[in-house]
Amino acid sequence: MSFNDQTNPQVFWVQNKPFPKELRNSEQAICFQEECLEKRLFGMGWKSPKFNNFAGSSYNSIISDELKHKVKEAAFTRSQNIFGKMNEGDVVLTKLNGKYYAGKISFKPKFSSRKELTWYSEVDKWVPLGLRADLPHHLCGKLSSVKYHGTAEIIDGLSAFTIMEIVGVKITNKPKVNEVNYLKTLGDEDLEDLLAHYMLENNEGFIFLPSSCKKNTPGIEYIMYHPISNELIACQTKVNREIDVSEYLYEHCFEQYKTLYLFSGKGYSNNNSNDLKNIKIINNNDLYQIFKNNKHFTDIVEKYFEIE
Repeated sequence: MSFNDQTNPQVFWVQNKPFPKELRNSEQAICFQEECLEKRLFGMGWKSPKFNNFAGSSYNSIISDELKHKVKEAAFTRSQNIFGKMNEGDVVLTKLNGKYYAGKISFKPKFSSRKELTWYSEVDKWVPLGLRADLPHHLCGKLSSVKYHGTAEIIDGLSAFTIMEIVGVKITNKPKVNEVNYLKTLGDEDLEDLLAHYMLENNEGFIFLPSSCKKNTPGIEYIMYHPISNELIACQTKVNREIDVSEYLYEHCFEQYKTLYLFSGKGYSNNNSNDLKNIKIINNNDLYQIFKNNKHFTDIVEKYFEIE
């Protein structure tokens, strides 16, 4: 099924910090976010006094086009366009004073009379999701993408269904997890753990080296070693970013590994060499079989989805 199934609501990410960068952690911003919690509101910034004649108007293309030509900032236009897609019954996720909240949107965004906001709306109630560490693994992985660090964004995929379920939306055609979409159920750390299982399955006698998980080992996640031969293997993983294979082909520091495993959920760049040397790019279907046969991972995923 399509993740954009129109029988289900849309899900949005919104950042409720309509302040310049130097004020986003100020007392003023904290108080504003407290008010967002109390009054169940959310919105976007870029406000100018000359816009006040629009106050109270529901979002429409005439006003949005006029504002677009007055503000002339790509970030404003993109955020405004996303707010324009919101409707009553859709779902929004935000972060207020360090904790995540989600709620069902009460009405299509309106132009605000507040000095901080252009477009705003409200939710019927904010459902607390807790700190980042409290989020489901796949949602945490989703939010690690740079696209969810801005003012507004559409949340799609498996994470959208989880947020809908959390706020009590009745879901139609709930998706199943298979080799095409299973990576969307994992965060970065989950993928690192899964790859460790893959490496141990394919390298008999090797042992994980916990002390290798350091920031001073750039380009790799961790090392495994063989206690008799002293051979080393290592890996690099990315859920939401490509891996540049050439970085590993031509840097001498990576030659020490018997095998250097690479896996990316987004693919690979500069992967046109006929000789990959000690590099092993892991096949997606092979990793999925490891995922499917590992009860640690299937238990996590089956809290929210059905595995095919």
